[in-house]
Amino acid sequence: MGLVGSGLTDSALGLAASLHLFAAFGITHPADLNGPQFVRSPYVRGPNVVISNGTAQVPSGPGLGVEVDEDAVRALAVPQSAWS
Repeated sequence: MGLVGSGLTDSALGLAASLHLFAAFGITHPADLNGPQFVRSPYVRGPNVVISNGTAQVPSGPGLGVEVDEDAVRALAVPQSAWS
């Protein structure tokens, strides 16, 4: 049975994670990974996932390969009291 990868609404962070997962399982068929076209990723600092000629490159840096902007994450955080 073949696997199909998808990430239609992934942010840059989710896309990086998806690329690592798909690469680990050897998915070589085209995948629906057009999230970066529609979803802005304010919490990733520096180089984003590189997409060239319709092919997304698996990030090679530490962790997921993208750097999280901790200040942006804190600025976008919803206070826990909002969930109560």
